[in-house]
Amino acid sequence: MIVTLAGHVDHGKTSLVHALTGVNTDRLEEEKKRGLTIDLGFAYIDEGKIGFVDVPGHHKFIHNMVAGVASEQFALLVIAADDGPMPQSREHLSILSLVGIKRGAIALTKCDRVDEARIKRCLDEITALTQGTFLHQAQVFRTSTEQTDSFNPLLEKLRSEANESKIKQTNTAFRLAIDRAFSIRGAGLVVTGTVHSGQLALDDTLFHFPSGKTVRVRDIRCQNQTASSASGGERCALNITGLSLDEVKRGDWLSAYDTAHYSELSVKIDVLKDFPRPVKHWTPVHIYHATSHSTGRLALLSEDKIEPAHSAAVDLICDLPLAVRAGDRLVIRDHSLDLTLGGGTVIHTRRQGTQRRRADTHKTLLQNYDQPTATQSCRTLLDAGYFHIQPFLDTWQISQQTLSELLQQHQATQLDQLAISKTYIASVAKEILARLESEAKSNASSTGLKENAFGDVPPVLRTHILNALAQSGRIKNAGGTYSLASHTADLPEALQQIWQRLEQSLNVKQAPSSGDLAKQWQMQQSQLETSMQELVKRGLLVRVAKHRFYLPAQLQILAQEVKQLAATKPFSVKEFRDLTGIGRNIAIEILEYFDGRGFTRRQNNERVVLRDSYELKR
Repeated sequence: MIVTLAGHVDHGKTSLVHALTGVNTDRLEEEKKRGLTIDLGFAYIDEGKIGFVDVPGHHKFIHNMVAGVASEQFALLVIAADDGPMPQSREHLSILSLVGIKRGAIALTKCDRVDEARIKRCLDEITALTQGTFLHQAQVFRTSTEQTDSFNPLLEKLRSEANESKIKQTNTAFRLAIDRAFSIRGAGLVVTGTVHSGQLALDDTLFHFPSGKTVRVRDIRCQNQTASSASGGERCALNITGLSLDEVKRGDWLSAYDTAHYSELSVKIDVLKDFPRPVKHWTPVHIYHATSHSTGRLALLSEDKIEPAHSAAVDLICDLPLAVRAGDRLVIRDHSLDLTLGGGTVIHTRRQGTQRRRADTHKTLLQNYDQPTATQSCRTLLDAGYFHIQPFLDTWQISQQTLSELLQQHQATQLDQLAISKTYIASVAKEILARLESEAKSNASSTGLKENAFGDVPPVLRTHILNALAQSGRIKNAGGTYSLASHTADLPEALQQIWQRLEQSLNVKQAPSSGDLAKQWQMQQSQLETSMQELVKRGLLVRVAKHRFYLPAQLQILAQEVKQLAATKPFSVKEFRDLTGIGRNIAIEILEYFDGRGFTRRQNNERVVLRDSYELKR
C-alpha cells in the first residue's frame, strides 16, 4: 500500500515519515539546508508492504505535490495542532479528492506544543475542513515527536489498511508515470514511478513517451523489494535498456502500447466549491496529469460560465501534448489566481482539433464517450448508430483485437474505419428503401435518386448498403441512379418516340453507332445522344463506347458467347468476331467494355473470363 502524505508547509510531514520509518525523505542538499521539502521523498517499511510518498507542502511546489499522488493510494493528511488547517491543507485535500483517492486518515502533529483546549478547537476545524470530502469520517491520530509511542496507533491503522488493501486489477494496458530517472554503475538506466494500470513482467517490451522508442525491462523492484512483476497501484523502479538518461525526464510514460498524445482533449470538470469566481471561456490554466504538466486554455462547450461547485464537459487546449486515456484524472489550476480550480476526468481525445466546439454533434459524442469502461462506451456509441474506430482506440488505449471482441459482443461490424451496429445498418437500409419508394410514387417519370441524396449517411456505409440492396435485387443501379427494382420510370412523349425507334434498331448484335442512326433519322448526333443517355439512366440502354449504345439483353447474349469461347482456353478478338459475326472494331469496343467491368481481362493478344456471370453495370 502506498501512503501519500499531504498538508501545509512545515506541518511535520517529513518528521512524521522519519518517526514511522526511520528514513529522512529530504534527499536534496537544498531540502536539508532549508528544512523544506521541495521534491518527492520515499520510504518503506514492513519489507515494502507499506510505502510512503512525502510531497512538498509549499504552494510554489504544487506541481511536485501532484506528481506524487495516484488514485489507488491511501491519503494521510498532516495538520499541525498549533496552526490548524491552513491554505495548503485545504488545497491538498482538494487535490487528493480530485485525483480519485477514496481512503485516508488524518495525523495531528506537534500536539506537545499546545494545550487540550487548542487541540479541541483544532479538531473542530478539521471537522469543518473535511465536511463533504472522503475524509469526513476519517480517524484523527494525535502525534508528537517528543512522545515516540504516540505514533503507534497510527502505525497500527496503516498496517491494518495495508492488510485489507486490494488493488483492483483490470485488463487495461500497463502504464507507468515516471517521476525520477538515474543511472546506476553496472546496471544502467533506472526509472521510478507509480503503475497506473496493467501488469508488467521481466523482459517485457514497453514504449516510451514522448520519444516512441521501445525499451526492455531488465529488472524490477516494487515497494523497494526485488520483484518479478509489477501491478497497478504499486511504486516500482525499472532497470531498462533502449534509452539514455538524457532522453528521460519526469512527466514521461512507459506503456504497453505506443502511447498516443494529444494537445486537445475533452474532460468532465468539477469546479471546487470554494473557488472564488465563475470559470469563463478560454481561461488560462495549468493542467496536471500524474507526473506531467502543461499550460493551456479551458474552452467551454455550452455554458457562458461554470459556477463553483458545478460540473460540465469542457475542452482543454494544451500547450504541450499529454499522454492521456479515458478515465484519467487531471488537476486544473487557474493560471492567474495560482489556485486549484478543480479537477477533470478525461472523456475523449482527438488527434485533430474541433472547429465547432459548441456543435450539438460534439456534445452528443462526449455524452456517449462519458462512460466508466470501454465496453460501456462502445455500447452507448453503437446505440447511436456508429463511431469512428481510431479515436476510440486512442481514447481507451485498447487493441484492435479487443475492439473486435467488443463489436462481436454488441452485434456490430467494422466497415473501413467505422464501427457500425447491425441494427443501425438495417434501419438505414429500410430508410433508403422508403425514400426510393416515396420518390417513385411522387414522380412517375423519375429514374430514382443519386447516391448523394442519402448524404446524411456516412459515405462508406452508404455505399455498402446500396451495393448490398442492389446485389439482393431489391433495388437497381442505372448509371449511379438508384431506384426500386420494380420501378419503371414513365418516359416523356418525345423520349418515348425515340425509344420505340431505338429499341427496334438496336435489337441486333452489331449495333449501329449514334452517328449512323442520326444520319439515318436526319437528326443532330448530339441531340440523339442526349436522348440515348437519358435512356441509359433509366436502364433501357448501356453505353459501351463513346458513340455506341446497346440493349442490355443483347449484351447478355454477347457475354454468354464470350463464356463459350473461354470455356477451354483464352480467346482472341478474331475468334470472338468470327463467332458473333460482328465487325472487328465493334468487337474490340465490346471486349474493352467487358474488360472495364471486370468480366474479362486482356492477356497479351488474348482474353480470359474472370467471373461466372456478367454483372450489368451501366
